Amino acid sequence: MDLRGLQIFLAICEKGGLTAAARLLGLTQAAVSQHLSKLERETGLQLVDRSVRPARPTPAGEFLRCRTRKLFTHVEDIEAGLQRYRENDIPALQLGIIESVGAALLPLLVNKLSNRVGALSITSGTTHPLVPELLRGEIDMIITTEQPEAIEGAQVLPLLTEPLVLCLPRGMHAPRDWDEIAELARGLQMVRYGRKRRVGRLAEHLFARFGIETHGMLEFDSSLAVFDQIRKGLGWAATTPLCMYGAGIEASDVTIVPFPSSTPVRCVNLAWMPEKGGAAVEIVAQACREIFTESIIPELCKRASAVGDRIQVAA
Repeated sequence: MDLRGLQIFLAICEKGGLTAAARLLGLTQAAVSQHLSKLERETGLQLVDRSVRPARPTPAGEFLRCRTRKLFTHVEDIEAGLQRYRENDIPALQLGIIESVGAALLPLLVNKLSNRVGALSITSGTTHPLVPELLRGEIDMIITTEQPEAIEGAQVLPLLTEPLVLCLPRGMHAPRDWDEIAELARGLQMVRYGRKRRVGRLAEHLFARFGIETHGMLEFDSSLAVFDQIRKGLGWAATTPLCMYGAGIEASDVTIVPFPSSTPVRCVNLAWMPEKGGAAVEIVAQACREIFTESIIPELCKRASAVGDRIQVAA
């Protein structure tokens, strides 16, 4: 059964005869009759009762008529969807970005995607609320720091890795070894990230590894709040360069230095479910990599030269 034959059959049913269907479609009555006969031969069924006026579908024809209407609704949807692709590379995109990355990435990413995405919807928040939305299909893809094994069934593409770094009040001496970090931890309270934040979990694991006991009651989900306390001299923190960039921190506001030895890195990944993949993934990934390489990393190298060049953009 071809679509043209089904279109002609549907016109016969709706107009009540071959002559009226021919006028509607701009065809001869003979052409309409030939298409109907071909359709009946292919199905092995009489589809239209021509002995009555107006002609009406047989029981088998009525079944076909109902299904054909639904079919052409889907065809119209497909045509409309393809038309949107003529206008944009990605007709619509629902993107989730974790707060600590989104603050740095969002303004530039919206600009990068504006000429390639028709309707762009962006949700920013902590990783944990975003992952369930991805798994339920409410978001097409997320930019996250969660590792692949934490997002069951998702496909993950690395975008960037960044080190954990020390953030101290302005002018404070940078610790030279872990003994001096232990002394720092005893003398000044630590401003923590919430334990649901990956940067907070990385810091806890790092200090446990070196036997560092920290103290302090201040805990925030927002990088802005963390850096505000340090800027006021009320504490110190373990953070990342992107968190610093997103919070708008300048080199004169605080002291950003690397840890005395190799430290954990935070990976920024693009994650999506297999059914939502395709060219859109590469478009978003390439836009993010270009922003990191051309804008964010050069600026970080100016603000915190000791750590800015330690960020690596995935190939």
